[in-house]
Amino acid sequence: MQFSDRLVEKITQTSNIVVGIDPNFDLMPKAILPASGDSQAVTNALVNFAKLAIDTAYNLIPAVKFQSAYFEQFGSAGIKALAQSIEYARNQKLLVILDAKRGDIGSTSLAYAQAYLEGKTKLTNGLTIESDLEVDCITINPFLGDDSLEPFVETAIKCNKGLFILVKTSNPGSHMIQDRVVNGKTISYYLAELVNQLGKDSIGKSGYSSIGAVVGATFPEQAKQLREIMPNAIFLVPGVGSQGGKIENTFINFNPDGQGAIVPISRGITYFSNLDMSLEEYQLSMRKKVEYFVEITKKSSN
Repeated sequence: MQFSDRLVEKITQTSNIVVGIDPNFDLMPKAILPASGDSQAVTNALVNFAKLAIDTAYNLIPAVKFQSAYFEQFGSAGIKALAQSIEYARNQKLLVILDAKRGDIGSTSLAYAQAYLEGKTKLTNGLTIESDLEVDCITINPFLGDDSLEPFVETAIKCNKGLFILVKTSNPGSHMIQDRVVNGKTISYYLAELVNQLGKDSIGKSGYSSIGAVVGATFPEQAKQLREIMPNAIFLVPGVGSQGGKIENTFINFNPDGQGAIVPISRGITYFSNLDMSLEEYQLSMRKKVEYFVEITKKSSN
């Protein structure tokens, strides 16, 4: 089954909310922190944080989104934790999105696609090497051009995986390039046209393509136009919470059928001002936050 169909099916069963897992030791409860800087202690703390978030919300959400940078900053200990956390999420029947924003020349993009989407690399001598970083979908940076996207698109379609291509990001500085007007159209407009074209060969039974777009919740006024350009794309709509986006501002990204977008929320769900809370209190607080966001998005689609 195509990624888009699997995602829409999971959304129908649960909600449009995705829990973002961005492990920041300065923000998480003290009870989770590693006891030392030892590599195994760091790995265990990262995995425990991910497991807590997943166990809290797995039956309310279609997917989790791992921010690769928060794992990579700890080197091999972080990569090991990322692999274990991906496996745990998939065992909980969640779709896994890796927010890695990869994008490079064609041969390098192919290596990334094999690592994250195909989950294996076949050598010319016949040997196949598996990757423990395989996920269901990754975020892609399109600014090196269409030849950098081609290996990702081809691999995603071949392996029934998905992509979210950066079109209009949630950060304040996105206007510097993405809002630049060239021949009467913004760069984001051109990117939206590219996403729409790339996704035409992967439209599933749900009516949505497995080639989606990142459209930030912090710029709702632009989302309506981008939706018109990309009617079959699923939008990944980050920026709710700490970046200033409001959950109500994400509704413009949805189609009339209540589908077409997922809203990842990281710090707005997983972090609180009280760092001394017990693990039980922490999970209860996270659960209430997830339920709150789920209820709001469900009301918007009714």
